[in-house]
Amino acid sequence: MLLAVNTLVRYSENHVERILWMNKSENVCFVIDILQNRMPVMKPLKDIEEGILNGELQIVEQEQFFPSFSIELLSDKAREKLEFAWRIVEAVMAEGKEPDLFYPHIRKAIIDKVSAEFGVSEKTVLRYLLAYWKKGKTKFALAPAYSRRGGRNKPKKAGDKKRGRPRLYDQAEGINITEDIEQIFRVALKRYYYTSKKAPLKFAYQKMIQQFFSQPSVSADGSKASIICNQDKLPSYTQFKYFFQKENTIKREVSTRHSLKKYELAHRPVLGSATAEAIGPGSKFLLDGTTFDIYLVSRFNRNWIIGRPCLYYVQDVFSRMVTGIYVGLETSWLSAAMAIANCVEDKVSFCAKYGISIKPEDWEAHHLPETILGDRGELFSKEVETLVKNLHITIENTSSYRGDLKSIIERHFKTTNDSVKMMLPGVINPDFRQRGSRDYRLDAKLDLYQFTQIIIRCVLYHNHRFMPNYPRQEMMISDEIESIPSKIWRWGIQHRSGTLREVSKELVLLNMLPSSEALVTYRGIKFQGLFYSSATVLKERWLEKARSGTWRVPICYDPRNMGVIYLKGIGEKGFEPCHLLEHYHQFGDKTKEEIEYLHAMENWQKSAYAKNELQSHIDLITHIESIVKEAEKLTKEQQKPSSKAERLRGIRENRRMEKEFNRFSEAFVMQPVNQEDQANKDNVTVVSDYINDFDLFWKKMREGSSIESDPEDSKWY
Repeated sequence: MLLAVNTLVRYSENHVERILWMNKSENVCFVIDILQNRMPVMKPLKDIEEGILNGELQIVEQEQFFPSFSIELLSDKAREKLEFAWRIVEAVMAEGKEPDLFYPHIRKAIIDKVSAEFGVSEKTVLRYLLAYWKKGKTKFALAPAYSRRGGRNKPKKAGDKKRGRPRLYDQAEGINITEDIEQIFRVALKRYYYTSKKAPLKFAYQKMIQQFFSQPSVSADGSKASIICNQDKLPSYTQFKYFFQKENTIKREVSTRHSLKKYELAHRPVLGSATAEAIGPGSKFLLDGTTFDIYLVSRFNRNWIIGRPCLYYVQDVFSRMVTGIYVGLETSWLSAAMAIANCVEDKVSFCAKYGISIKPEDWEAHHLPETILGDRGELFSKEVETLVKNLHITIENTSSYRGDLKSIIERHFKTTNDSVKMMLPGVINPDFRQRGSRDYRLDAKLDLYQFTQIIIRCVLYHNHRFMPNYPRQEMMISDEIESIPSKIWRWGIQHRSGTLREVSKELVLLNMLPSSEALVTYRGIKFQGLFYSSATVLKERWLEKARSGTWRVPICYDPRNMGVIYLKGIGEKGFEPCHLLEHYHQFGDKTKEEIEYLHAMENWQKSAYAKNELQSHIDLITHIESIVKEAEKLTKEQQKPSSKAERLRGIRENRRMEKEFNRFSEAFVMQPVNQEDQANKDNVTVVSDYINDFDLFWKKMREGSSIESDPEDSKWY
């Protein structure tokens, strides 16, 4: 058994000795009891060794009695006292060597000399010397333990004498807070402060006085009141507040006054890292959506404000790379499905749709993950079963109102918003509702297509930016991998692959795209008010057959591009694309939301003009009926009694005479400008006279005075 100076030996629970000096050749040592205020004594070294071997004694660690100490924790005053005590101990050690100091008569003479030299009492020198021996014979053993002095944060028993400083502006002495009053404080806080009503602390104090320190009373008019018993024997609000601050905790206050979820979200300690949940790219993707703080306009008519867009991100936990996006006008499973489908889409062709040219290495994500984590929103539905059954993806959901459980993507939303908000027209300003401020909705200039371009640019920037707070693993550091999402993604595929899966976009679309039914008509395949056609439709003459009766067929569609829908169960791949007819080409690159918005606007316009149109139609009916009545009146006045044959006789001649009259009455005549035109006008006057004569002749003919009709006319008609 190896014993050394400063070794601690336990004899019992209240008896622990430290070896101060030892001489193995003479089998002797000096020890001191660190738990008692006694001087060092001499003992046989062999007795200690045998006791340890027999198990009667135990060697204990220094930290059990004297924890590690840092001089930086000392105040300036404590450091001065430490240096002063150390100089005294150094003087004692210089006057006498060990083991001479352990003998009382030698130690007494040295202590007297040092006390006179430093101007302190012999007890002070002895106290420093004992502390030096008990605490390990180091300089820090002499540090003053101010933290152990006084009664700070320790409960104090209340006696008859009032504790605390006297009151400055009140002659009443006040009372001490006893355990009974503390119990009243706890009851009052629980009833009136720790509730969802969020009452202030002052109100809880007032209710406590009313309930526990007042007597009910009835006034002269019969109303009830509470009368305070004795103003001088009331606990003060300061005492109540002191008790509250002493026993209150952040968890208790937030959990009771708000909710436990709010504490978990915004106030709990954060001791872990989200990256530890993923072993490599594709282990876990995060999916979330938000409504962006900007108003957009329609691509059909830029005077139409269509509201705020919905932005969906899919982000890899391991590398922080954004693997899929979707920008639309609604938050639903459909939008989430579009974001997941975008994960497997070739990003070069996707960006090309929005006029952005990139290289394959600029955005390499085109895979499905092993797990997708949502927030009990879009992924908490029956439609998500398709992902689980057909695509073999595990779906996880956080508890509600716990955005901190997917803080990576939540932070990315805020970063995107803060980065571009100041540059975009139509963004939401916090001072909108203040008097005199401008309505930001009137500043909307961007449409859905242009906003998607901006989001793609933000994603490309994020995937290639440096992340200063990313927790790189040991292998990344050794491989000199920078904290850039695209580089971490590429490194993870090489060294942590196995969870990413490449799936054809067609298969994902067939399982992920929303399904519906389209109507086969003679005009085409009708869906959402648009008409489509395909090779199979024309080859099998569906449109001709639809004239005998329409029928419905199952389809799926991409709401981001309504130029194409897909017939299910047709073709080698199980689907066939149907393209818009030529006269609907203006809808070819529009989203489902934009087309629905256009139909809604058209229906609104129809509704707005329905009343005016009804009134106009009523006016038309009225005018027609008036004209018919006028004709019936004139006919009745001029009609003579005659047979059917007489009425039908002479139709051809009547028509010829009517035609001649129309030719003269409808002839175009220029207005006279000069003398030549005036001469022509005179000629026109002659013609007019002729027409007037012709009118007279026609009138007489109508009266049946002169012209006889041709018998063949009646036969003709």
